[in-house]
Amino acid sequence: MSLIDAYLKDTGEKKTNVLWVFYNDLSAATLTLIKGAPAVTFRVKIQASASGAHTDCAGTVTVNAETVTFTAAATKTTTTNLTALPTITTANLDCNLNISAINTGGADIYEAVYTAFACRWEAVSKAFVQSTGTWTQSAAKVITKEVYAVADYLRKYGTTTEITIKRINTVTNADGEVEFIEYTL
Repeated sequence: MSLIDAYLKDTGEKKTNVLWVFYNDLSAATLTLIKGAPAVTFRVKIQASASGAHTDCAGTVTVNAETVTFTAAATKTTTTNLTALPTITTANLDCNLNISAINTGGADIYEAVYTAFACRWEAVSKAFVQSTGTWTQSAAKVITKEVYAVADYLRKYGTTTEITIKRINTVTNADGEVEFIEYTL
């Protein structure tokens, strides 16, 4: 264990937005959905595509009572607004189906996924000059070995306040290897 590993005694979380995917696999008569319904009214987007030897994208996908017909590989959406997890069945398809949630306006719905990482979280306020030449105020400093980018969202484990990375300082050893990275939030 290195000295920096012993210093990283806190836990932070990085936020990643991922598509709200119900199903992404080969077609089956009744699909087993891998995620529950989002907390907002939604519709369903269905992408039928060839996958290896599974190339027959002509058939139907039924979402509750609404049937969507495919004559070839394509992306189609339902028109029925939903608030609960639907039952989805298929007929005459032998292809890959990627089924996700979209909002009533047709935009993809994302969910926030948080990935934990070891860090040293210091709630310090510091003024600094951004690359644009303007002054800004930081809310925290985070030291870790994880590589993130400016504008990524981090939060301290156990809190709900997300703070964006404003500045990155990489600290290397005498051999030029990265020892740790300091993020100004």
